[in-house]
Amino acid sequence: MTLWTCYPKCNVAEPSQDQDKAPRLSERIETYRKEAEFLVSQGGEQPRFEFKRSASLSRENFDDRCDFIKLLQGIANAEIPGERCIVIGADPKEKKFYPVSNLAEFDPAKVSQVLSAYLEPTPRFEVFNVTTDAGSALVLIVLDANQPRPIIVTKQAQTQDGKPRLEVGDIWVKKNTDLVRATSADLSLMYDARIEKEAEDRARKRLNHLLEISPTLRAPQIPAPRAPDFSLLVGPKNDLRSFAKELIASDDLRRFKMLLETARESVVDGWDGTRGNAPVGDVTLLTSKLTTFFRDMFFPSLQAVVELGLLVIKYAGDDEWLSSVIDVLMEAFDATRGQNWLKSGYMLQQPESIRWWKPGFDIYTGIRAVAAYAVLRDKLKFLDSVIHRTVCPISIDDSQLDKTPVLFWPLHFLEFSPDWYKDGRSTFLWKERVAAAWGEYFGTATKFTDASAQLELLLEFNSFVGTNALGNPKLKTWLDLNVKDTSYTYFADLYAQDLRATVPMAERVYDALSSPDPRFPTYLAIDTRMFDQFFAITQPSQRLEIYGKFLHDLKAWQTQVMFQQFRRFPFMFSWDGRLRELVDGHIKRLAAPK
Repeated sequence: MTLWTCYPKCNVAEPSQDQDKAPRLSERIETYRKEAEFLVSQGGEQPRFEFKRSASLSRENFDDRCDFIKLLQGIANAEIPGERCIVIGADPKEKKFYPVSNLAEFDPAKVSQVLSAYLEPTPRFEVFNVTTDAGSALVLIVLDANQPRPIIVTKQAQTQDGKPRLEVGDIWVKKNTDLVRATSADLSLMYDARIEKEAEDRARKRLNHLLEISPTLRAPQIPAPRAPDFSLLVGPKNDLRSFAKELIASDDLRRFKMLLETARESVVDGWDGTRGNAPVGDVTLLTSKLTTFFRDMFFPSLQAVVELGLLVIKYAGDDEWLSSVIDVLMEAFDATRGQNWLKSGYMLQQPESIRWWKPGFDIYTGIRAVAAYAVLRDKLKFLDSVIHRTVCPISIDDSQLDKTPVLFWPLHFLEFSPDWYKDGRSTFLWKERVAAAWGEYFGTATKFTDASAQLELLLEFNSFVGTNALGNPKLKTWLDLNVKDTSYTYFADLYAQDLRATVPMAERVYDALSSPDPRFPTYLAIDTRMFDQFFAITQPSQRLEIYGKFLHDLKAWQTQVMFQQFRRFPFMFSWDGRLRELVDGHIKRLAAPK
């Protein structure tokens, strides 16, 4: 068994000279190998796996060579969370393996040489020469989760009769099962990281402009503690971060709240001031003013408030600090509900105007980012500041809908394209806003989506209790009396990736339910009172039996959704350890005679 690795910084990698002493495959690659075997044997597909019965990089097989370059480019450019794999030597449609006879062509140095001749920059990848359990040789190419996108064709390739196969400037992207040319929307997502750097430069220029027109905004030049001002919100991020770290280190809550109040003037009160400054009836000028306000005042301030929340978590500030941040965000969310000018017929027809749901969507995304970061850093106590919050969802007609937990989905609209959620809500949030605004705190898309998956399991468990899935009479009575205007129905974002990422949170919930103390931790419960009603008279063993049903039903739900709604083959995942024991126990009870 041979392992080959290649990255753009290391264009030559040699296979082991002693195959008998070749290193064992890492657990990660062994998992990919087993999953590939499973998918082929079942005739299934996964977005992260691409199967080829055969492939060639030789000049003699020019068409295959071009097809391979185009395929790898498309997968590297694709919006797929996590690593993605190309398996050569397998055909899931026929449920068969075809031993690869041209392994030498897939030496990583040769692969890199071919790719770098046609693509710029070179995709990041690893090559593994593996075998199936039955001994059939396969080539497994694993593409890194973080690619230097967009990857562009830089050299033309054409057949001897002049038929073009690759055109200079082509940017191919894999979408579902098709290779398509990148659209402007695709390119916009790819350039988010670069745009964020440019945004920093714009922030500096914007600050300089503000200082020129209003010298009072200029920071004091004396060593005395700086008073919070608006320039911290709209200026370079490093200034805000340095100021916030100083406040946290000195436990200066007063100045922290002063800074939040400064931000509140933009994200809550700023809408009224902007509308009031526009002449009555001049909708063109109003559109321009609202758009400018959103770009230069509202969103920079919102981004700063969320950043303050992330910094409080990062540097373990006091709970009250984060609660103050969430208070402002919740007030800002409610303030977006009354912006009826954004819903006017004229505004809706102007492509450059702000969509009526955009401010609320950005606020919701910021709140989710804060919660996901608390999970990522395993500082779950900070969830106590946000998980209990409920809001009335925003809708285009301002209808009075039942309240819902703010971490669910408090946006009642379908203005996005029908397939916006096909890769999962968390992936959409990362691409749409989190990566560019707060991506540095998470590092990679995978870290964000994995942390979000843990949060999703927790929210789904709260929904399981809040909707009284087991028909508990005592809980029903309590719900009817106390939260009849609140909906706990939730469509979890756990259909686009396997449940492996949820395990740390699943284990944390297990610990809470197995404790002799029947009280569910407040930082894990949307409303601890309904958990008290649900579990008050049960023993730890009974609570765990209920939890086993939840875990079993969650996996069954995911399988059903993937099959019926997304036409995808289910993930090869099963609960392990003590979680597996709970699920197996539930299955046995289902099979037992009544």
